Amino acid sequence: MSDLPLAKLEEKNAEFIKLLQNSINTSRKEAAADMIAFPVYVICKQGNDSQKAVKILQELLDNELCSLSVKDIQGGLMAWACKIDPTFPQY
Repeated sequence: MSDLPLAKLEEKNAEFIKLLQNSINTSRKEAAADMIAFPVYVICKQGNDSQKAVKILQELLDNELCSLSVKDIQGGLMAWACKIDPTFPQY
């Protein structure tokens, strides 16, 4: 899954959470088998909403966290464009 609005996470809708878990599990199966903690990266425009999303994901996926590494990209897309890839489009 991609482009998941923070508002959807904040609702903590059971159906939405199940879709999210299925998406993570599908990606995990496609990843390397020897991976200890499967990475889940959260990003937004400036990094504020992604921090909130990580906290919510950590609460919702608590029983799976031993096998997940949930992190946000500090500073969001704007910081990525400035510090990592200056050709990255800014909006």
